Amino acid sequence: MTLFRTLDLMKRLERDLAVLYSVIAEGVHDAIISSIMRKIGIESATHSYILALIEPLIRECPPRRITDTEYLISIQNNIEEALNHVHEIMDFVNSRVKVGGEEVGAFLVEKLNELEDFESNATKVYSFLLRSYLPITSTRVDTKRRATSKLIVKLLKGIADDEKEHGELLTVVNELLGVGRVKK
Repeated sequence: MTLFRTLDLMKRLERDLAVLYSVIAEGVHDAIISSIMRKIGIESATHSYILALIEPLIRECPPRRITDTEYLISIQNNIEEALNHVHEIMDFVNSRVKVGGEEVGAFLVEKLNELEDFESNATKVYSFLLRSYLPITSTRVDTKRRATSKLIVKLLKGIADDEKEHGELLTVVNELLGVGRVKK
């Protein structure tokens, strides 16, 4: 099912972003930026874990019907593209960290917009999934199905809210980098 492929891709993206943010946090010597990157990394790892927990719930309580399969396929293509970009960024950052090359912060300035785009696209994915479940939470279905769908909505909403915050935090990083605060 296309929905489960999307969930699997998002689990992988969140996991890989968690690693990327953690590596960036290690490579940046500015304490504030490093802390922001660690926070986003930890939360991205948590999102990957929560998505793994949600999958059996969705199998038990699927959304009524996802009619916009074209949009879902478009989302999957965006996620796959994001995964490729994350791996390219990771390869570059790892090569710099291992050889002690140029400051990761300088590279971060260049790639920050891509990271912000990843967070924005993730928010769209979670919002799409939320819209698929909201009708179930307010209809007359059996109690267990309604409770399960409410749990799914609650978990997805928490992740979507975190993704919005990640975008805001990356904007703060951009502002900090713009004023030359990053220590070399």
